[in-house]
Amino acid sequence: MSVQVAVVQQDGNPGQVEVNRDKALGFAREALREGADIIVFPEEMLIGYVENLRELAEPVNGPTTLAFAKLLAGSSTLVLYGLTERDDDLFYIAATLVGADGVMANYRKTHLWWKASGLRHEPTFYTPGERLVTFDLGGYKAGIMICYDGDFPEMTRAYANRGCEMLIWPNNRGDRGHAEVKPLAVGNSMIIAASCVSGSDETGEICRGGSNITSHDGTLLAEIWDAEGVIYAEVHPEEVAEHRRQNPSFSGRRPELYE
Repeated sequence: MSVQVAVVQQDGNPGQVEVNRDKALGFAREALREGADIIVFPEEMLIGYVENLRELAEPVNGPTTLAFAKLLAGSSTLVLYGLTERDDDLFYIAATLVGADGVMANYRKTHLWWKASGLRHEPTFYTPGERLVTFDLGGYKAGIMICYDGDFPEMTRAYANRGCEMLIWPNNRGDRGHAEVKPLAVGNSMIIAASCVSGSDETGEICRGGSNITSHDGTLLAEIWDAEGVIYAEVHPEEVAEHRRQNPSFSGRRPELYE
């Protein structure tokens, strides 16, 4: 059975929480009308990288989650969005999965970007997550990683080893196009939905985006550059298991040698 995926690319608008929330709800309404099973938004969708992130951060069950849940009422569609999460006195870069009944899962970025100064030196502001997260999507298993997480090939492989047919990858950087996604999809027979931001970042630099949906054989199904918008694709997770069995990059492994 196929799964209908919608990936949103929207301008970052750093620090403009209400603007970003309203825009996201508008894109989600559009994707709901188009019959999406899951709607994917970028990393740090609400806030981005700003000095007062601690003031603006929300708990996982905060107003944005509640707004998405209300929008999804009566549907089986899921939303995964990039939350700057506050949990008591700790802060996380999170990807929160929301359904009509509220939070379905919450992943906290496990690899924090450190090779930067200022606002993009994530260990200064955030605590890393400590576990991988999977969830059910249309009867299949999907995993979540965030931006720098995906620069480690072990992440995609770990989710493949857990039996995931799909991987959701929110980003907040200049771009994350199909050229970067394809090797991970091909090597692991993994369907990947990657969302990124567009518009200006906190320094005024332009983010081109490159959000894309890539099939388990590396085929580009949809991609968007240099604009806001929603891309759609029908993916086929039912084909992944056999493709993975036939994939020499996956089934030829000798994991006992790699530890």
